[in-house]
Amino acid sequence: MGITVEVTGAEKLQTIRKAMEKLADSSLRQELLESIGAVAESQTRRRIASEKSSPAGAKWQDWSDNYAKTRHGNQSLLQGNGDLLDSIQYFVSGERVHIGTPLPYGKTHQEGFSGSVAVSSHKRLITQAFGRALKHGVWQTVGRISARWTSRSASSSVCLRITVTS
Repeated sequence: MGITVEVTGAEKLQTIRKAMEKLADSSLRQELLESIGAVAESQTRRRIASEKSSPAGAKWQDWSDNYAKTRHGNQSLLQGNGDLLDSIQYFVSGERVHIGTPLPYGKTHQEGFSGSVAVSSHKRLITQAFGRALKHGVWQTVGRISARWTSRSASSSVCLRITVTS
């Protein structure tokens, strides 16, 4: 039995590779994978909640001035009402650790997006106009919207692939 570890994207993760090579005992395999998942989940939550940086330490780009005007005091990068942060989870499947979110926009935040989005007609509460808060919100029916944009993730990524063999 042996363990093969491939780490790309961050130099400091090489120490993890060396430590894992020492843990070739199959009785520790499940515990090892669970521990890796728990650490990766914790680090991801911390980066979203407070560090605002990639796994490699690169700071995320700030909001544009116009977008910042639409945010409230308790909101920050990748945090509106906490859904994304609360959804981060890991699971072990076979000999792999998976970490991520089941939310459909998680992939867009990670990898960026290029394409079209169609939004059906709906009611929306308008709370500001021209960058200023309205004293009283106004409900408005918004017609079908079709928007096209391109966005790319600026974060550098770290890939940790672990293969455990018998």
